[in-house]
Amino acid sequence: MTILFHTHDRPTSLHNVEGLSAFLSRKFTRPDKLTDAQYAELTDSARAQYDRERIIYASGGIVIPTPHVLEAWKLMEQAFGVNLAKNSGHAGLMLSGDSTIGKTETTKALMRKLYSQYIAMFPDFADSDRIPVVYVSVPASSTGKLLMKTFADFLGLPVTGRESMGEIRSRVVQALTAAGTQLIVVDELHNLVGRSVGLGESVDVLKELHNELPATFVYAGIGLPTSALLSGPKGRQLRGRFTILDMDRLNLSDPADAKTWRQIINAFEKQLPLRHQKLGTLKSLSSYLFLRTSGSIGSLAKLLTGSTIELITNSDYTVETLTEELMDTIKLDQFAEENYKIKKASLSPRKTTQYPLAGLDAA
Repeated sequence: MTILFHTHDRPTSLHNVEGLSAFLSRKFTRPDKLTDAQYAELTDSARAQYDRERIIYASGGIVIPTPHVLEAWKLMEQAFGVNLAKNSGHAGLMLSGDSTIGKTETTKALMRKLYSQYIAMFPDFADSDRIPVVYVSVPASSTGKLLMKTFADFLGLPVTGRESMGEIRSRVVQALTAAGTQLIVVDELHNLVGRSVGLGESVDVLKELHNELPATFVYAGIGLPTSALLSGPKGRQLRGRFTILDMDRLNLSDPADAKTWRQIINAFEKQLPLRHQKLGTLKSLSSYLFLRTSGSIGSLAKLLTGSTIELITNSDYTVETLTEELMDTIKLDQFAEENYKIKKASLSPRKTTQYPLAGLDAA
């Protein structure tokens, strides 16, 4: 496999106004499925460009309306409604779950959908310097001041070393108010800890933002319900303003979750830009896919995306169809890999697909 270097066609960063706007307004189009004859007729440069377009689509263009995304959108809609006439103590949403569960991808889906609705209602919003959506990712061991600097960096506001947290926050609030910002997404919230927790600085800065800005906030992080950030009197007050959506892994002993898993696999398969993949092929691999990913939708996306790219770029594969043997060559996160190793050992020496999980492959 040749290294895939990024060029101008790579999606932009989310961490500044221009980059986020470009990302949210970008429309990914699934490349047409060419027959073997059509593919063979392409020139070398045209074939390389076609394959690159398929890789880009597989890497960033596949958006699946998972149950987490649908539930998060519903809860965010409710928060917007509650906040419509409020001038303090605004409601918001917290997305909590393990790493690889899909929190960041869920926030991207929320931002894309809201941005689409906003631009449909206000097509000329950019002419008046409006910034409908803001996204920041909390740096590791962040303090309240560092968080405010991250907001300032996103907005392109210069910050001097002499400025206090309050001074930076005041300028950030002023800029966001003037920009008419509707949605503020703060990712990796669990990083907002460090020395500021004992002083309540982190909680205070968040509460002040909620009180002073008319925007609706969505937070995403690991273990938020039990985090130190949300403990104590101040933390409980902050927690009382937000609905928490626990993004759990699917449990296939639950028939509803088993059905959801099959639907997600089917939805992914429909979107994969492979020339030979037949819809329904992955149905027989439902158990394998669950064992391989420990029921994490984020890990599933990485597995299917990585396998798709391998088929497109590796000339050893003449037929672009996902198989268990191929997917076993794709490395996932450590949690998924360790759990799969344990589970696979218990099934050895027979294939995992010969051990369907209750009601999953047979449905």
